[in-house]
Amino acid sequence: MSWARNTSASEKLMVDVLRDADQALTLDEIVEQILDRYPETFTGKTPKKSLYSVVYRREKRRKERGLPALFITTIRGGARYYSINPKGLESIDERTEEK
Repeated sequence: MSWARNTSASEKLMVDVLRDADQALTLDEIVEQILDRYPETFTGKTPKKSLYSVVYRREKRRKERGLPALFITTIRGGARYYSINPKGLESIDERTEEK
């Protein structure tokens, strides 16, 4: 992976899933939907941990560079939910879709 890239393939798939969802989702739900659409996406034994690692590192890098986060996280009932941050999409040169 090139360090100059603004998003990873996993992040793009996560954005696609969250765009289609009407609400915030947990990583388990996101991974399940990604695997339903693209079964070959994650080849390891722990796809949830793999996706979390990518998101964590990319969000940390965005913060260090002063860019807005791509995902908004909220914690409800001990579970972490993810949704898309429209300002984060602008920073990676993706346009928000009007529904």
